[in-house]
Amino acid sequence: MLKQEAASQLALRLRQGAERADRLDVPVPGRFVTGEERALAVHMARECRVAVSFDGGWTDAERVQVCFHPAWAEAEFTGVWVEVRWAAKFARADHRDLLGSLMALGMDRAFFGDLIALEDRAYLYALPEMASRLPMEWDKAGNVPLKVTLLDEPPVFEMPKGDELRDTVASLRLDCVLSSGMKTSRAKAAELIRAGHVAVDHAAEERTDRVLAAGQLLSIRGFGRIRLVKVGEKTRKDRLPVTLEIFRRS
Repeated sequence: MLKQEAASQLALRLRQGAERADRLDVPVPGRFVTGEERALAVHMARECRVAVSFDGGWTDAERVQVCFHPAWAEAEFTGVWVEVRWAAKFARADHRDLLGSLMALGMDRAFFGDLIALEDRAYLYALPEMASRLPMEWDKAGNVPLKVTLLDEPPVFEMPKGDELRDTVASLRLDCVLSSGMKTSRAKAAELIRAGHVAVDHAAEERTDRVLAAGQLLSIRGFGRIRLVKVGEKTRKDRLPVTLEIFRRS
C-alpha cells in the first residue's frame, strides 16, 4: 500500500512539473529519480508535449535530477555537490553507514542523488535546499564523526574499480550476461528481469532477450551493477568471451 501511494505521488509530481513547463514555457527542474523512474518522466513529458532531461552530476549517475523544459530551451539543473570527510586513519564509514545515517535525519530521498563513498571521504549530489542543512545536521555515521562541506565546484574523483570477471556466454542476451555476472542460473536471471529488477543504462528492461553491447551498464536492485566491459571473438565451441566489471552494493 505504501509503495503504491509513493508511486502515485511520484507520478503526480512528475505530471505537475511537465504541465508547468508546458504552461509557463520555461524549464522546470524537479527532484531526483532512479533509473527505473526515468521512463515515467519521459512518458509525462510526451503527454504534456515538452522535453525532459536528466543530470546526476557525473557520467554513470544512477539517481538523476529531472528537468522538464520546452524543446527550444536548455534544461536547468540545480544540484550541488557535498563533500563528507572522516578520519580514515581511525575509523571507516562505508556506503551503507553513510546512507543510513543520512536517511535517519528524516530527509526525503528524492532530494538526493548518488552517494559516492571512497576510502577517506564521500561525495553527495543533492538539491540545494537540503544540502544547505547537512553541514549542521549530518555529523555522524554510526560512531564515526563526519565533517560536511558544500562545494563550489564539482569534485574530481576516480571511482573505485569493480571486481573483474572473465567468462564465456552463449550469447549477449541480457539473461545470459546477467546470469554470468551474478553467478546464478539463467532461469533466476530471467526471473529478476521479468520482475522489473534490472535496468540497462539506467532504463528499466524486462526483455530477457535484449541484446547487449560492450560498455553497457546493468543495474540490479539489491545486488549492484555489472558493466559489460569487453566482448571477444567466438570460441570454437561457439561461445563469446566477455569481461565484466562487478560492483556489489556494500
